[in-house]
Amino acid sequence: MNDADLLSGVFTADATPKTWATRPKVKPALEKSPKKQLPLGDLSFVMGASIVLNDRVHAALADLLRPFGEFLDVELVDPTGLAGGDQRLHFYNVTRVIPCIDAPQSVMDGRKVIKPVFDADAVPNEAAIFKDPLRKKVDIYLNAAAHDALVQRMQEAGLRGSTLREIG
Repeated sequence: MNDADLLSGVFTADATPKTWATRPKVKPALEKSPKKQLPLGDLSFVMGASIVLNDRVHAALADLLRPFGEFLDVELVDPTGLAGGDQRLHFYNVTRVIPCIDAPQSVMDGRKVIKPVFDADAVPNEAAIFKDPLRKKVDIYLNAAAHDALVQRMQEAGLRGSTLREIG
């Protein structure tokens, strides 16, 4: 991404809906040593609490993800061909917010949550992908039902490039 987009907050995913007048351009991150370079994933991290999906991921997961956020197109500029050349990608912005971090039980540094502890009663039982207001610029959360559905679809579609980790 270019510095102007980065500094202007274009890719800040803080759980608020976004609109872009023009499609932002991004480039794949490359390792300095070609020997360390891995193929780009189908699902990639951009910056704090934001991801981009290629067309394969979008086709496999869009209907599962859409109720919890929005997709905005970005343009991948790939002169190296590492990512399969220039292409449209889908920036996924989670807009569902569920206050579920139990701040008094969490590890805190002032008002900053370092290690969240969740209030299980606040997290819905049906599949949900969401952000908590205390970490909305940092994390995207999935409950167990959404995790299971997402992992199953990713495996069925043979997708790569993401790691889901359990917290708490």
